[in-house]
Amino acid sequence: MSLGDRGVSQREGNSVGFIMGLSSVAVALLCPNYPEWMAITIAIGIGGAMGAFHGLFVAWRNMAPFVVTLAGMTIARGLAFIYSNAAPIRLPRDATFIRGFSTKYILGMPGPVLVMILGFLVTLFILRMTSFGRLVVAVGSNEAAVRLAGIRTGWRKFWVYVLSGLCAGMAGIISTMRTNVGSATAGQGMELDAIAAAVIGGASLAGGYGSALYTLLGVLILGMIGNIMNLTHVSSYQQQVIKGAIIIAAVLLQSLKKRD
Repeated sequence: MSLGDRGVSQREGNSVGFIMGLSSVAVALLCPNYPEWMAITIAIGIGGAMGAFHGLFVAWRNMAPFVVTLAGMTIARGLAFIYSNAAPIRLPRDATFIRGFSTKYILGMPGPVLVMILGFLVTLFILRMTSFGRLVVAVGSNEAAVRLAGIRTGWRKFWVYVLSGLCAGMAGIISTMRTNVGSATAGQGMELDAIAAAVIGGASLAGGYGSALYTLLGVLILGMIGNIMNLTHVSSYQQQVIKGAIIIAAVLLQSLKKRD
């Protein structure tokens, strides 16, 4: 996950897709026995707990982020398949809020679009208007300098991972709302999409540069590219090749720009 205006790259992209799947399964399993608001809260909390698991080992044990998130991806995938018995779980008919949210218009916008806009505004506010956000940006730019200034960088990195997990958990809920099914494969392939959107938006995979606004634009551009490929009947396997090529091209352009 790349965060910040000249922000911090936390390399959370390895696991976000399978955290989505785990949250999707969790909300579908909880809905028959708990109120919908409680099922949603617990499912999002599971995403946050997975992010905290990553942050604990990366921020305070100084383990390689790629290794930790890869392990977290495997754990999340295994748990999702175990609790779903590797089969989709249909939402109960009395889960009216979750089943109808994706088709409900709020302030003239579909529910998932409103959630995306609110998430973007909250992220922008945190980065621009809070001391926590500004320190996250500083850590991404030069962690050593921030540490020498007497600021605890590990604590900031930990909470970035937690926020990433919470957002992935919310994405899993939105996926379930759209399909009315909890599935362990709900976020499969989203790791590549998350990385591609951030890179298209100008975020550096090495850290130190990124923008919430430009990342949102990257998401919209990637979505348009995906829709165009779907309309032109490009297969999902070919789309993966194209997205990989887009990432390489974006990173290459960044390196050329820095060289200039």
